[in-house]
Amino acid sequence: MGRFVYRSARSAEIGDTMLPHDAPFDSSIYEEVFESTSDLILITDRQGVIVRANRRALQLFPAEATLGTPFWVRLGLDVSSLTEAVDRLSALRDAPGAAGRTYACHTTRNVYDINLVPLGGDSATPRGFLLILNDITCLVTSRAALERRVGERTACLARSQKMLRSVFQGVGKGIILVDEDREVVESNQKACEIFGLHPANILGVDIRSLCSDGGRETILAMMDGIIENQVKSAELTALYFDKRAFPAVFTVSVIIIDGYRLWIVIVDDVSEQKSMERQLKNEKILTEEVNITLRTVLRNIENEQRELTGRLSRAIANDILPMLRRIKAASTDDVHNGYIDFVGELLVSLTKGSEEELDSGLLRLSKTEMKICKFIQAGFGSKEICTMMNLAFDTIQTHRKNIRRKLGLAGSGDISLYGYLMNRKLA
Repeated sequence: MGRFVYRSARSAEIGDTMLPHDAPFDSSIYEEVFESTSDLILITDRQGVIVRANRRALQLFPAEATLGTPFWVRLGLDVSSLTEAVDRLSALRDAPGAAGRTYACHTTRNVYDINLVPLGGDSATPRGFLLILNDITCLVTSRAALERRVGERTACLARSQKMLRSVFQGVGKGIILVDEDREVVESNQKACEIFGLHPANILGVDIRSLCSDGGRETILAMMDGIIENQVKSAELTALYFDKRAFPAVFTVSVIIIDGYRLWIVIVDDVSEQKSMERQLKNEKILTEEVNITLRTVLRNIENEQRELTGRLSRAIANDILPMLRRIKAASTDDVHNGYIDFVGELLVSLTKGSEEELDSGLLRLSKTEMKICKFIQAGFGSKEICTMMNLAFDTIQTHRKNIRRKLGLAGSGDISLYGYLMNRKLA
């Protein structure tokens, strides 16, 4: 068997040393591999001490700092013995590039994967080890870039999911996701509020159970007949958790992912809207009734106005104008005054039946007599009126007699002046 000469890091002390006779190396077998491979190759003895390195390895590792050095020390493995190093690398045999079986060069910044191969002897007591360092810098760089992109996209996806979740939960309508078993797989908070169910209790519920008997076939038909990019809506009777019914609009769409269908059901509780519609309908009916009543009142007012106009026309033509001609032709003042009084009573009679009906008797009263009538109407006696008007009692009594005469109550002991005035409107 051939022998190889090497210079260890301690060559200054021990000089050139020949490998022991049991070194597991034959130059005719390994020399061509050493020179032709692009990998870094290190060969150790049975104690794990590096005894030879190919040219590519010596370009990276100076010979004086490599030959004669335990390979785990040279490669910076976090172990303290050959047994630990072998166990570490054996355990990671199927994980190339894994932490613990790589060497990173601080000067070139290259990363190498370490592959440990026992040489000669049996697996328990090899005569040495072959370490193949494969440059995986490109792989590590690509992996780091890939991990960075994955991290960025994961963060972006997380933000998108957060935004989607915010929209999903914040929308003012109930959103329910239904699978092919017609069961609820996801819902937002609004849907839970609409049906009065806890978020954990609505999951797994059959979508048909959220509708009344008549609406179950409808919602099922909508789901079965819909295709992607299509939307169907229907107003159905929904059921609260305690089986109370309320009107709701169900809007259904479907998405297909890898052949799997998922229905999106949007639920809008229209109870308040329906209540407002009923209220508006009732108000409309009431408004129509009021309009009919107003039209009737207006017609009555128009009829009353026409009747009043007719009365005035007849009174003017038949009574007032002839009386004015008689006044003009009257020869004495007594006759003249009599005609004037008659015309006054005639004009007063035209106000009969109206809200402002005039009393011909009250029109004859003087200001003092009208003031006394107001006191009497208010319930004051003669003595109180004397005090308030600063007049003598006899004067008040005289005024009362004149008032009764002008009102046509003289000689009518059954009708009191107070009782008569209570039914009259005093100006």
